[in-house]
Amino acid sequence: MSRPKLLPLVLLAIAVLYAILVPWLQPLDPRAVDLAQVLQPPSAAYPFGTDQLGRDVWIRAAQALRLSLLLALLASLFSTVLGVGVGMLAAWRGGWVDRVAMRLVDTTNALPHLLLAVVIVALWHGQWWAIVLSIALTHWTQVARIVRSRLVSERGSDYVALARASGAGTRAVWFTHLLPAVAPQAAIALVLQMPHAIWHESALSFLGVGLPPESASLGLLLENARGGLLSGAWWLLAFPAGMLMLVSWSTASLVDVAQVPKFRTFGFRRARPNPGAPVPTLPGAAASVGSAALETTDLDLWLPDVDASATKSPARMQVLHGIGYRAQVGCINVILGSSGAGKTLLLRTLSGLLPAGAEQRGSVLVDGRAMDSKGLAAARGTMLAYVPGSAGTALNPVRTVAAQMRETLRAAGRTAYPARVNAALAEVDLDPGLAQRHAHELSGGQAQRVLLALGLATGASILLIDEPTSALDLATVNVIEKVLREQAATGRTVVMVTHDIGLARRLADRVAVVEAGRIVEAGPAEAVFGAPTHEFTQNLLGAGA
Repeated sequence: MSRPKLLPLVLLAIAVLYAILVPWLQPLDPRAVDLAQVLQPPSAAYPFGTDQLGRDVWIRAAQALRLSLLLALLASLFSTVLGVGVGMLAAWRGGWVDRVAMRLVDTTNALPHLLLAVVIVALWHGQWWAIVLSIALTHWTQVARIVRSRLVSERGSDYVALARASGAGTRAVWFTHLLPAVAPQAAIALVLQMPHAIWHESALSFLGVGLPPESASLGLLLENARGGLLSGAWWLLAFPAGMLMLVSWSTASLVDVAQVPKFRTFGFRRARPNPGAPVPTLPGAAASVGSAALETTDLDLWLPDVDASATKSPARMQVLHGIGYRAQVGCINVILGSSGAGKTLLLRTLSGLLPAGAEQRGSVLVDGRAMDSKGLAAARGTMLAYVPGSAGTALNPVRTVAAQMRETLRAAGRTAYPARVNAALAEVDLDPGLAQRHAHELSGGQAQRVLLALGLATGASILLIDEPTSALDLATVNVIEKVLREQAATGRTVVMVTHDIGLARRLADRVAVVEAGRIVEAGPAEAVFGAPTHEFTQNLLGAGA
């Protein structure tokens, strides 16, 4: 957001003070007339002249501006709240609710707004709340469409996936990531609605279907000016019209400087596992080194086929086939494969972070306990921690590293002390001073290590890491290797996806090779690298040698 523009702010402040102070200091009965002062031109006694009934236009214009601003503010608030509510509901529920909401938006946009407003006001003629209702019901649609579009986009972003992978619950994701993402749009919509609402109210009063004639609004003053113009009373039009344009322009200029306060999580955390669930208190405490921390049996995964309609193929395609995988406690378990082989999908399946519309069959065991998608979601942040590989998009761009670290700690049920935040950064060889930076202020290597620090901060006994060294310099790769070795040495289970054969040779205790959604070879690293038995593994290791 840019800095405030001084001129529109000053002019709007003057107009608001004029609308508030003048009627208070110089009260005027709207029904009082002074036929001896009819159509007096502007003078020291009457700065804005008088109207056809001898009333002071200076005071009448202030009363009109006050009422028009109040009605416009109420209508803008109602319209914005209605639009944000419909947009949030459509994005949250999706499916038929989304379709119905968007068709309602299209239907409302297809109706002539002024005609619809006239019909509503005619039903309750002369009622101020009917004017507010008519304006709000014809101006909420664009807000709803923008909010819905932004929420759908943000909901699928990498940093929301990272928050879920760290154990953040639905409420925490909404209050920490999604609502702050649409708050600026809501603020801008509120400001932009104001001039529209002022003009809309003025148009209804000008047409004679708005407020009663004895009231004072800018529209009524403009309507009354028609007769005075024929008598040469130019001031009856100039001053109310000038105020209308001045306030509209000043309000619209505030869009450049609209500021929205930051949201806090208000203590919202993810849903805790059942009391009987085996949540380890220390990494590796639930199982001995060498036993299975993660295990799958006959794991199949289907995803929606986006090209099904064009190719007349089935509506879904199978991407994982009968996966039987075992990750040992206290070891670095590497998943190797070429691009598109299904490595990352396997890792996300193990963490319970599947794309919308995915269908999973087979079993996933965590420390010997079978878990479905809900169980994996409950285990994230305490037993499991997922570290994505896309550091450039996985961090929230509008929140500092410290804020995201505190959110991760709270989601894991840990106290977010500043010292704990600094310790997590120091654990991956980062200066604690980086805690106050945003994602765009970090290098690629720093951002990747921040992601790793977020995973470590959860205290989870199983780390699921996707391509942690992709496109990083040698010094950063060495730091990440050192951290992963240290974590495995403390009893943590590390499951790492990579296509870097050299990295796998240096780090892996166990290796699984994935091709076309199948594990074609698995075993101790010495055996797989020393004497591969499958043709694909031989070709893969030969190409990476």
